[in-house]
Amino acid sequence: MTQKRQDHNISLFKENIYQSIIDSSFDAIICKTLDGTILSWNPAAERIFGYTADEMIGEYMIKVFPENKLHEEAEILKKLGRGEVVEHFQTIRKHKSGRLIDVSVTISPVFDALGTIVAASQVARDITEQVKAIRLSQECRAIVETSEDAIYSISLDGTLTSWNIGAEHIFGYTAKQILGKSISILHDDDDEQADFVLENIKAGKSLEHYKTTRKNKEGKIINVSETASPLFDQNHNVIGGSIIARDITHDIETQQLIWKQANYDNLTGLANRDLFLKSLSHEMEMVQDSISRDNLVLLFLDLDNFKDFNDNYGHDFGDEVLRHAAEVLTKTCRNADLIARYAGDEFIILLSGEFPQKDLKRFLDRLISKLNVPYPINGIDCRLSVSIGIVQYPNDADAISDLLKKADQAMYAAKAAGRNQYQYYVDGHSTNVVLD
Repeated sequence: MTQKRQDHNISLFKENIYQSIIDSSFDAIICKTLDGTILSWNPAAERIFGYTADEMIGEYMIKVFPENKLHEEAEILKKLGRGEVVEHFQTIRKHKSGRLIDVSVTISPVFDALGTIVAASQVARDITEQVKAIRLSQECRAIVETSEDAIYSISLDGTLTSWNIGAEHIFGYTAKQILGKSISILHDDDDEQADFVLENIKAGKSLEHYKTTRKNKEGKIINVSETASPLFDQNHNVIGGSIIARDITHDIETQQLIWKQANYDNLTGLANRDLFLKSLSHEMEMVQDSISRDNLVLLFLDLDNFKDFNDNYGHDFGDEVLRHAAEVLTKTCRNADLIARYAGDEFIILLSGEFPQKDLKRFLDRLISKLNVPYPINGIDCRLSVSIGIVQYPNDADAISDLLKKADQAMYAAKAAGRNQYQYYVDGHSTNVVLD
């Protein structure tokens, strides 16, 4: 074989190798003229862009450019004309279907034997999935970092491993101050609760939207709603946990305020009629079931001549009188007794526990006596008098309405008898008891 023939065979072999490399590449390898006309289009280009070689050879490269990227071709061709290489240029191209593709492109000038630029070679890699993953990761990071909720992660031994801005705001610790510390630092010295969360995470279980309390950097207790979830590796092994905590302290305080406004009298701070009636109904059921007591004692009170305070000194003065009366009742009654402002200047008391009649008499005498003690309001000594009706359940009535009606009758009987006294309701009539 002559040397010339041998050199020719080697050249053909090299060309075949080069073509094989181009055809088997996972990247699109494209050759185009300096005006952007496509000269070659490998199988990977067909796969990435959706067009066959027959559809693209002789066409301009801008065929796969979305409209907002058309300007890029002129800039690329200008650089190639100067002999520059465009390396790892990340941009967007268009699939035959119209779907947009994220690509990383390297474009190099092609020189002839004289060193003249005659074409350009382009290698384009489809990075759509990588870009999606990066965008998703960035979006997740942005969500975590901008969330007003505390989002943090822990290892399986309870060590804090990540800490977002929301956690800093809610708990007061910066990431630098708390990372590496035990989760128990937030658990109000309640190691059992921290262990409970960790046990569920280790078991691959989630704890969703459970309400609990946590402790901030200043030691203040915070009401939170938490969700704890296990974190898994690629082999589905639990490697830690993530916790999302929302500060619901304001919500709970608002709920408590709404509940208080619905159940307590704004002027005196005592229970209102609705709360009293609910409590009375519950206590009556307990008596029926003989759970804690055999009967109930109910006191219905009305301030004597209260209208005179309003008429003579004004309603603000009258409000002070009511507040003073409520204070005396609260200080005289026991903590377990339920006191309510029933309406206007009427109060009602449900006594707790059994009361022998002599003890009840002693209690009522003390109550009336304390109300009689002069009390200065706006420079005026105010002395209160009260009429009280007494009923018992179930002796006097079976229903709440009947019980209250008879208590009211007994109270008015006390007024009719001269006021500043109390009276029992007994067997369809009222028994008057005057102070000694």
